[in-house]
Amino acid sequence: MQFAVPSQFRSHVFPPSLPSRLRAAACCGAMMALMPLALHAADNLATIDPSMIATLQLRAEQAAPRDQMQLFADLADKISLLATKQIADGDEEHAQATLKQLEACTAQMEITLKLDSKGMKKAEMLLHTTNRRLKDLVREASGDMKPMVQSALKRLDQAQTSLLSAVFAK
Repeated sequence: MQFAVPSQFRSHVFPPSLPSRLRAAACCGAMMALMPLALHAADNLATIDPSMIATLQLRAEQAAPRDQMQLFADLADKISLLATKQIADGDEEHAQATLKQLEACTAQMEITLKLDSKGMKKAEMLLHTTNRRLKDLVREASGDMKPMVQSALKRLDQAQTSLLSAVFAK
């Protein structure tokens, strides 16, 4: 069986001195190694529900001030996943409530930003992923849901900008 290696991987990832069969096998091996991560992410999406969100929110609110930023960023990520799932399922009523919860979570992040937080860079990277997910959701949302998603995205952008300012100020 012959595998084709995409041209962008031929010289950058695998040395040209390797025979093409070995380069193709290495490329396929790398893709196979990443497949469980994609399947794990799909499994996680199925387990996200409002009770899990409530548990995470309680944990974030009760955490030490230094740990709250990371926990609220994780909470915002999970809330955006739940909203994506609800919109995909056509449950716009619950999705609207979930998006309002996301806006409240990002407001809480900005409050905890003023504290001496740790893990700010990790939180910013997680917010970047969440931001991209919401941008995709804006494109996919129906006409009625689009303003709600845009509002949540705008609020998330504000929190992310504040977080970036704090990261670079240190």
